Amino acid sequence: MSQSNHENINQIPPEPKKPESDDCCGGGSCCPCVWDTYRQARKIWLKTVSDASE
Repeated sequence: MSQSNHENINQIPPEPKKPESDDCCGGGSCCPCVWDTYRQARKIWLKTVSDASE
């Protein structure tokens, strides 16, 4: 791993936390749902991790 990659990895934010089971109402009417928000944040986080490891 190069020095640049090591520096990039140090700049990665922490992984988004999964919502607790009681964070979601289960009704399907929330927009956005806490799970939608989590999935989007995790998708961005995974891309950040991938980009930092290149």
